[in-house]
Amino acid sequence: MKKIAIIGLGKWGRNLLREFSKISCVTKCHTRGNQKNISWLRKNYPKVVHTTSIRDIFTDKNVDAVVISTPIDSHFKIARNALEAGKHVFVEKPMTSTIVEAKQLLKIAKSKNLNLFVGHIFLHNEIFKKIKKIDSQESIIYAHFAWKKFGTFDEDIFKNLLSHDISLILELFGAPNRIRLTSNVGFITTSDRINLELNLTQHRKCDVSIDRISPYKEKSVTFLTKKNLFVWNDDKLLRFDKRSQLFEKIYQSKNTPLHLECKDFIINITNKKVSYDSAILALNVTRILSKLSR
Repeated sequence: MKKIAIIGLGKWGRNLLREFSKISCVTKCHTRGNQKNISWLRKNYPKVVHTTSIRDIFTDKNVDAVVISTPIDSHFKIARNALEAGKHVFVEKPMTSTIVEAKQLLKIAKSKNLNLFVGHIFLHNEIFKKIKKIDSQESIIYAHFAWKKFGTFDEDIFKNLLSHDISLILELFGAPNRIRLTSNVGFITTSDRINLELNLTQHRKCDVSIDRISPYKEKSVTFLTKKNLFVWNDDKLLRFDKRSQLFEKIYQSKNTPLHLECKDFIINITNKKVSYDSAILALNVTRILSKLSR
């Protein structure tokens, strides 16, 4: 069983620890010394060693891979040091803040024949695979991505939230011909509610709406094909029935996306399959986000 070290034990780091513990051996966790996180770790995973020294992880020959769940601006440095230490890397999206950094990580990973895996969690949702199949059969002509939630004000809305939707759009439709930020409203930060329009290949269109000052929590994607109207809402896929004028559930996910994502990473490093697909996608996401920021 592969041995994993996790760097970062915030809310998402805990989720990763839970999933990786089911399919691998998590030996160490790094935090900066937050006593609540340390107490939680000792209570729930007493066999996992806690350390405040990242170097302790990088120099441990028994650690096969490093999982990074830290603030976005720290991703590059930690991932670079992990790769240079000979560790496979799983890093939460976005992989880096700049194109130059993303290219550098890819170069190091390829030179050392190591996996560089980026956590674009929605790509691993079983419904997304269904959507890709639907597109191959009846062609999606329009898509609307809507995300309402409250919070995550400590991170850039483009890097932290929009990067999710951009990864889905790139994977499903390829690079957009044109992307335009149509509105940007700030209340708690300079950007808390954004809307974008994208022109895609084959005359397809898409728009994205993200609101992180909403009292309601919902993430949905509406797909219009030449034949049908579909809505992806959480773990359900709905199709509009013209006769009944109602949406009917046609599929529900059986596994959580996080479980499938972590499983894919472990399969890669266990079978000695080196993949850079998610890292290349992350680089292309960063390219688009860089254009928007300019």
